[in-house]
Amino acid sequence: MTNKQMIDGVLIVNKPRGVTSFDVVRQVRRMFGQKKVGHAGTLDPSVAGVLVVALGKATKLIDELQTRPKRYVGEITLGFATETEDLDGAVIATRAIDIPITAAKIDIAIKSLNGSIKQMPPMYSAVKVNGRRLYDYARAGETVARPERDAMIYDFHRTSDIDFENSVQKFNFEATVSKGTYIRTLASDTGKRLDLPATMTSLTRTMGSGFTLSEAHDLLEVEKLAPDDLRQTIVPIKDILTWPTHVLSDDEWFAVRNGQKIADWEPSSFLKQLYYNDKLKAVYQYDDSEHVWRSRYVFDNQ
Repeated sequence: MTNKQMIDGVLIVNKPRGVTSFDVVRQVRRMFGQKKVGHAGTLDPSVAGVLVVALGKATKLIDELQTRPKRYVGEITLGFATETEDLDGAVIATRAIDIPITAAKIDIAIKSLNGSIKQMPPMYSAVKVNGRRLYDYARAGETVARPERDAMIYDFHRTSDIDFENSVQKFNFEATVSKGTYIRTLASDTGKRLDLPATMTSLTRTMGSGFTLSEAHDLLEVEKLAPDDLRQTIVPIKDILTWPTHVLSDDEWFAVRNGQKIADWEPSSFLKQLYYNDKLKAVYQYDDSEHVWRSRYVFDNQ
């Protein structure tokens, strides 16, 4: 596609296991012929599911898209733990389960991890401490104090019977969580509540930024589409936003297109989508400190 055909919007991808999130971004860049592409929330190579890829001006919304809840389904295994808290790392602890833990005890442990919690990010994660990624410390065999992080677990529950075999127990789960939540740490912490090592042994993201697997596209299929059909896979920016809308008068449009603050709109905790001539132009946010509305995102000032 040429620059005149620049695409602004999001592509919902069903990322397969075995590829990185950046691999997907690189592939989307090639398919659409544009460099301005990013994703809203990394999926580890071993994790499949919804990856929201933003193109063009929609990349401005990545910070907003990342704040929206995510939902996962997966499997937790009790009886061993790894250095990465999933199957990608070496086993660092084992404990044979001779007498199965009851479903009631497991469900109590899971329930205790619902709501507002603190998480210790895994050593094998991209969190920065003193300017270095935690995984860099881990790969160098170094240890460092990790800051606890807040996470909101909206809903975490067991979705299957509990399988007991070869001295381990396994069960499936579903979790709806906030930005920054480590599901593998949620699995590990479930084990800690039961005084057992535990590992996340499978994971799929079924919802990201409000988009579900039913809306996601297989990139191998998307690659086969003709240009006009390829554009139809894109969710336009106006369909991503959920904030109240405001139709600008001529004078208001003059102010907005020049990036001016606006003082005569009623205060609100919600952002405001601004339209002029039936086109989304910008998003404004109320500034409590100055008691004015100011620009948050600009999509079109022509």
